[in-house]
Amino acid sequence: MSQWAVADGELLIGGIPLSRLAARVGSTPFFAYDRALLKARVAQLRAALPREVKLHYAMKANPMPAVVEHIAPLVDGLDVASAGELAVALRTATAPEHMSFAGPGKRDAELRAALRARIVVNVESAAELERLRRLGDAEGLAPRVAIRVNPDYELKASG
Repeated sequence: MSQWAVADGELLIGGIPLSRLAARVGSTPFFAYDRALLKARVAQLRAALPREVKLHYAMKANPMPAVVEHIAPLVDGLDVASAGELAVALRTATAPEHMSFAGPGKRDAELRAALRARIVVNVESAAELERLRRLGDAEGLAPRVAIRVNPDYELKASG
């Protein structure tokens, strides 16, 4: 794990000894993130991808507001999967046109919030599309929609 610095036999997170972080937090276990490492990982991924690829952060990976705030300016957009994640995303500097809402089982309140925020909704079914249209009509808003298409085949194995 060469990405982690060690000084005097102690792990450093963001240049701070782990024991000092634990004392600040007041209890263990806890999560600690190194912003420089997060930034380096995004840069490493970008370097490995073609320039035309747009990189979005799927907030379900970690919706912690401080993490999202840090990563948002490093990527091209944010993908949310709940109303809570949407609220966090909307507090970043990311423009709503660079946000999307995906996932099955979206509630009407979540669809309304996505409509009002003007983010793209990844529609999972014809029934969800109809609900979104109906809610949009009631709000006087045209939904921004992407259609999820699942090919008619079964994956037999991976690798």
